[in-house]
Amino acid sequence: MTTDPWTRALTPGAPIPHTAPTEHRTRPGHAVPRTLLPAPEGLTQPAVFDPALTQYPNAFRAGDPRFTDEREAHAWFRARRTALDLVLAAVAGTPLGSRLVLRGSVLMATWCGEEAREPGDLDFVAPEGWAFEGSEATALFPQIAAAAEAESASWPDSPVWIDAAGAVTEDIWTYDRVPGHRLLLPWTAPGTAGGTVQIDVVYDEPLAEPAVRTALTPLGDGPTSTLLTVTPGLSLAWKIVWLISDMHPQGKDLYDAVLLSELGPVDFDVLWAAFVLSGDVMLRPGGRWWLDEIHDCADVGWEHFQVEYPHVTCTVDAYHARLAAALEPVIARAEQDADLPPYERWVRWLTPLVDRVRATAPTEPARALGRLAGAGLPGAQAAVVVLREVLGPDTVTPEQALDRVLAADERWEAWRTHAELRARILAGLTP
Repeated sequence: MTTDPWTRALTPGAPIPHTAPTEHRTRPGHAVPRTLLPAPEGLTQPAVFDPALTQYPNAFRAGDPRFTDEREAHAWFRARRTALDLVLAAVAGTPLGSRLVLRGSVLMATWCGEEAREPGDLDFVAPEGWAFEGSEATALFPQIAAAAEAESASWPDSPVWIDAAGAVTEDIWTYDRVPGHRLLLPWTAPGTAGGTVQIDVVYDEPLAEPAVRTALTPLGDGPTSTLLTVTPGLSLAWKIVWLISDMHPQGKDLYDAVLLSELGPVDFDVLWAAFVLSGDVMLRPGGRWWLDEIHDCADVGWEHFQVEYPHVTCTVDAYHARLAAALEPVIARAEQDADLPPYERWVRWLTPLVDRVRATAPTEPARALGRLAGAGLPGAQAAVVVLREVLGPDTVTPEQALDRVLAADERWEAWRTHAELRARILAGLTP
């Protein structure tokens, strides 16, 4: 009986086969992501768990390849860095360059130098107003693929060729975070086995701090680029949000958070706004509980992280201790309001969200708060507080605000008929 080589591959660290998955691997319960492609001939790539793909029973992507020859490793990683340069230049050279906002490992390389993880993919935030299933999203990846292929063809003496026709796409974060799409662009280069550039774009991600234009130093032998990017402070804030609130925290986010937190004093106002606008458990007034949550969750993805980055040998506790030390001043700042009456503390903490709802949904604030239904009890309590503050706390009681919140969006349906849930929401919210 023939053994399916993909059966062994679908465990963390196991090598990905060089042949395409069998039809069996497209069936419910056995499917692999479309973007988990066979490894190029001559390349050994481990399977790495990817929480962005948990809509699949086998949520894996290809990790960085393993080499026994140092020269082969240098040539391959240099070629991939050049491929990243070419895609970045392609985006910068189109109208997308003034719309998409870059974040992720490429920026870590710019900010943190040699300490940064090897940049392996590109992450963008779509402009506010673009819908996950909208026309802009539909047209986005064909534009990027065509521009990247053209850039690779026109760059003088380019050692890397990008193949737009071989592009593969995927939905990501369908059960967690904000939804997005993934594009895989194959590249080839003389003397190497070739690979892919992974490009992720997420939607409905509010920016707590305006994007800035950043000149990116070439990663490889490609062109320079200047793009809209997030700031280091906002990047740190998101890393902490993900460590605390994600269903599957990732070791890379802890590693990056430590490097970002040690670049300089942590900006409390940026963290505060990003935490509140995330619309998740971070809606709860801040304090030392952040570190408790990170300590409890951050080791979940550390094993997967060290499979992909074996040079990182320190324990998860060592990185947690460094992050805790860097965050101590902002934790102290967050706890300055700890002695306030509970409702007043909620009001102060939620100020960024109150301001945003006033600005973006002045006529239907209750409907705008429907997205908080997925944040559990903190989301429901935050929705009551925000609605009261937008409408005017003298015009509506907490009980009336709760009624309006629950009636405004079907996502609150489970909360409507349970008296014990209503009591828990209102507990601590009496002005």
